[in-house]
Amino acid sequence: MRQRGFTLIEVMVVLVILGISVTAVTFSIEGLQARETERELQRLRLVLERAGERAAVRGTPIAVEFLPGRYRFSQLDADGHWRPFNEGESLSERELPEGVRWADLTVEGRRPEPNSPLVFGSEMPQFDLRLSAPGNLRRYISHPDGSVTMETIPVQGASS
Repeated sequence: MRQRGFTLIEVMVVLVILGISVTAVTFSIEGLQARETERELQRLRLVLERAGERAAVRGTPIAVEFLPGRYRFSQLDADGHWRPFNEGESLSERELPEGVRWADLTVEGRRPEPNSPLVFGSEMPQFDLRLSAPGNLRRYISHPDGSVTMETIPVQGASS
C-alpha cells in the first residue's frame, strides 16, 4: 500500500516559489519607498521656489526653518511675529523622508548661525542647501530668476 504525502522535490519546489514571492514583495516595497522619497525631495524643491515667489509677489517675508527630521515655513504677520503656515497649505510643516538628514546650508556664500531660518524676501536669497539621502547627497541651489535646481551627488562607497 502506498503512503500519502509530499515528496522532497515537491516540498523544495514550494519553498523556492515562496522564496521568490517574498523577494518580489520585498523589492516592491523598497521601490515604493524609494519613489516616495524621491517625490518628497522633489516637493521640497518646488516649495522652496514657491516660498520665494510668494514672498516676492506679496511683499511679505517667508522663512523656512530646517528642524531635525522636518522643515517648517513661517510668514511675518502684521505685528512682526513669525507665524507658521496652517496645516493643509502647500507651505505647511512637513517631515523629511526616512533616512534623509540636513547636511549643510550656505546663504550668500556663508554659513548662517545655527538654527537660523532661511528668509525669502523681495528677491530669492542665493542659497546652497544639501541633504544627506540614502546613497547620495541632494543639493538645492537657488538662482536669481527665482528657480531652484536639485542635483544628485553620488556618495562613494554607498550602494543605491
